[in-house]
Amino acid sequence: MTANVVVTDMDETLISKKSTGYIIKFLFMYRAYIRLFFFLWIGAFLIPISKINRALAVRCLYFMAFRGLRVDRAEAVAADQLAQLYIADLQDPATSAVLSADESVVLTASPEFMAKPWLGQYLGVKPSNVYGARIGIRNGRFTGLLTEGLPIGERKVTLLDASPTCQSAGKGALTGYGDHPTDVPFLEACSKGILVHELPEEQRGTCVYEPAVPFTGSL
Repeated sequence: MTANVVVTDMDETLISKKSTGYIIKFLFMYRAYIRLFFFLWIGAFLIPISKINRALAVRCLYFMAFRGLRVDRAEAVAADQLAQLYIADLQDPATSAVLSADESVVLTASPEFMAKPWLGQYLGVKPSNVYGARIGIRNGRFTGLLTEGLPIGERKVTLLDASPTCQSAGKGALTGYGDHPTDVPFLEACSKGILVHELPEEQRGTCVYEPAVPFTGSL
């Protein structure tokens, strides 16, 4: 029997909000108040840049947010405090699809250390099936620099192709969920691609549209 595998984006697909708000909450919980002030101030200037080069803007934000933070403390904050915020933000159809799938793979530009704990604990996604932004570590602290390419656009297709779970199931068994034009390439690499935000016809390719709604089921 062929496994039913769901491949989904996280921000604005599995959850309703963008990662920036969670980074702000993380820095507040970490009590990095001075860093948070500069993050908000400088981050505002990166918004126009994100319209032109989204990956560059995200890399700059991550460098400002995480460089020098203790990894053990950051991971504890993510696991113990952020998880409940993520759960309150879940939305369908992606969440119900993940819960009913044989296996799920999450492709996200959010930092892995923030995404893996709650995805594993509440949605049963294996840590090895979460492909996010990997921030370098040196002497127990984050460097702020990514060790691999940011999972955006075609990079998600590469990660999907390299995933042992997706390889084992075969692309004919993959259902993809996304929200942004940059998600369309990986959605079209699945047997069925579903956009939870409506896009113009010229941007959505072969994907179908299923509007996002709050998740009201139980975990």
